[in-house]
Amino acid sequence: MLWSATVIEGRPTLLVVDASRNLAGWESGFCDRLFTTMRRRGMGLVGAGPLRAGHLEELSPHLDAIDDANCVLIVTHDSETNPPSSVELLGYWEWMNAHVRGPKLFAGCSWRSYDPEVSQAILGGAPHFAPLAVAPRSPVAPREGGLYFMKFFTELDLHAEKELSGRMAWFSGSKARELLRRRRLGGVFGVLC
Repeated sequence: MLWSATVIEGRPTLLVVDASRNLAGWESGFCDRLFTTMRRRGMGLVGAGPLRAGHLEELSPHLDAIDDANCVLIVTHDSETNPPSSVELLGYWEWMNAHVRGPKLFAGCSWRSYDPEVSQAILGGAPHFAPLAVAPRSPVAPREGGLYFMKFFTELDLHAEKELSGRMAWFSGSKARELLRRRRLGGVFGVLC
């Protein structure tokens, strides 16, 4: 596997963005538990909890918080609404690409709504604010997403003391993928590294 020479300065500092509007009734609780678990493990986090931004325009007042992070995880909703959550994930990706200074590591989760074109836009490797990125490559259930992101960011935090690299993102993604495989969970994530 070849990875890029990309380097993002600093120890991983994560901003968790809850973009779900809690439409299915569990997503905000998921984000809260994920944030709390990461905080207990001593990971670098931005804010006192997940940033709630149910619509793109709600991100603008939080550009400083986004700037403080070198990793951003966006979690969309889990319901079959129009537009699907994968389309909303693409909207957040495009907004950040237009408004956020990089380089950053971007991770997105659209739960059961998977669109290969959205994942390709995020993982395609074209120049953008996030030269390192994670996106679903299949529909993802809550347990799969929770385990994957906990393992991915835990490994990143353990091994990237001064900088994030393409190699470290690849390694963290490999460890998280192996955890899902061992638990016989089918969710698949792609990593741009």
